[in-house]
Amino acid sequence: MGFTLETERLTLTDLKEDDLANVQRIARDRDVMRYVLIWLDNDEQVTGFLRGALEESQREDRRDYILGIRIPETGAFAGLAFIEIDPGQTITAELGCILLPAYWKAGYASEILRALLAFGFQELKLHRVYGKGDELNTASAHVLEKGGLTYEGTLREHVWLRDHWRSTRYYGMLASEYPSTRLR
Repeated sequence: MGFTLETERLTLTDLKEDDLANVQRIARDRDVMRYVLIWLDNDEQVTGFLRGALEESQREDRRDYILGIRIPETGAFAGLAFIEIDPGQTITAELGCILLPAYWKAGYASEILRALLAFGFQELKLHRVYGKGDELNTASAHVLEKGGLTYEGTLREHVWLRDHWRSTRYYGMLASEYPSTRLR
């Protein structure tokens, strides 16, 4: 059956083998990939990414949830969401999402963030959840701040990202800062 998270307007599900074309759509869209710090520059990398997500979804000791974002009414694929437990600190996880442009500016990213925070703190019993984004991606920063994550600092020009040195802004939330009212 697979893993599923429901939000008010979305369904987040484990990826399936037939999602290859959906992941390729994300990887081939320069606007989408502009700030994304994963390398999906060719079909081999895209296939490897999908294979890794499929394998992880079958593990008994699952640590990563790489999920397809779908519109329930139509089944349309809107993007990817993830929460990945830190291998060195199993009570900490990174979360995020990548939406296709047709789904930008509709409040979906905030809705996904709320669902991932609830899952992370309530189900996974995490102590800390963090998100990060390219400092040039102001939309991502806005979503993280609106979701209640605290700005923790910027790692300056630490990696070359396609066409620029990337500086990454980090945001975090502790379990003690997560009120149950965020579910509403």
